[in-house]
Amino acid sequence: MTIKMIARAAVFGVLIFLFGEISAYGLEIVMIPVIYYERQGATYVQRTYQKEITADIAARINKYYDVLFDRTPLNDRLAGVTDSDARRVSEYYNVDDILYGTIKDDGNSLLAELKIYNRRRDDYGLFFASDTSNQYERLINTVSDNILEWYYTDRDKVDLLRNELQDLRAEVAAVREDLRRRIRAERDNAREVEKEFALRVPVRVGYWSYVDRLWVELAQGTVEATLGIDMYPELQFSPPFGILNEISWGLNIGYRNGVTGNRGEVLLNGMIINPVMGYHLNFYTDNWLSLGAGMFYELDFWEIEDPEQAKTLSYQQSLTGYSISLDYAYRINARYTVNLGVNLYGYFSSGSALVVKSYLGTLITIYRRAK
Repeated sequence: MTIKMIARAAVFGVLIFLFGEISAYGLEIVMIPVIYYERQGATYVQRTYQKEITADIAARINKYYDVLFDRTPLNDRLAGVTDSDARRVSEYYNVDDILYGTIKDDGNSLLAELKIYNRRRDDYGLFFASDTSNQYERLINTVSDNILEWYYTDRDKVDLLRNELQDLRAEVAAVREDLRRRIRAERDNAREVEKEFALRVPVRVGYWSYVDRLWVELAQGTVEATLGIDMYPELQFSPPFGILNEISWGLNIGYRNGVTGNRGEVLLNGMIINPVMGYHLNFYTDNWLSLGAGMFYELDFWEIEDPEQAKTLSYQQSLTGYSISLDYAYRINARYTVNLGVNLYGYFSSGSALVVKSYLGTLITIYRRAK
């Protein structure tokens, strides 16, 4: 992993944490029904109070926060609401804050004990309030105000965090801009044309044939071997759309040999001299496409056996023309390249057919000099 990737991951993680801190505070509360107990002798017994305790507390809190009511059964009805119930409800509703608790009447006073379980922090907020038995409304107001004050204090922390986040955003924006500037600079440096002079030797073996059917019948099964020299000058084009490219000038010298038995026994030996200019485009990592164009001079020696006259006819042929090549190359390393391509040879003389030459070869770098 690069430094840029680590920096990006760190910035992203900080933002996610801080946004989580802000969004998690008091936005939604699930309230488990408050359990009411009355004193009976030395113990307390669960009873049904004459008023809706849960609804009364929720009505006051709901002015500022969204309060939902839990309708799921308790784990242990005899024990009332437990901390494990709060954790279970939090997971069930996928909400951080769970409000639950009890109100007890000892005959003279009411004692409220409520809790807020926060799943994100895995801790509890405790709220106590007490009043005389005939002051139920005041007790509800007191415990509700305590809960709201707790949230308000927490909201103060959030406001402070929000201010810090704004400062951090400015710092992050500066870091991101610096990263972008560095990335652009690295990309520009990576795409900058390497100023070097290079000499490379193409070595190819291929097969060629005429396009026209009549010429195919005269000469087919022709193989060709080519050796050359390519020069890559220091002067190169700027990368189009950030894609590396090169130009080259070269001279290829080839030998070909062909036989056929369709119209007598024919033996062909030929030599071709082909100066060419190439344009090479790096389309993916070490993969290159090349387009070349040039002129050629061809010298052929034909030997044709005449069965009727029982003799062999020999003659020499000189031709000129143009060449167009399309080549795919995979650069194994800085010295060796594997090439696969095709050449099209067109003759200036009338009556001559177009020649298609496919080949497989290599390109060997014999000299490099960086500027």
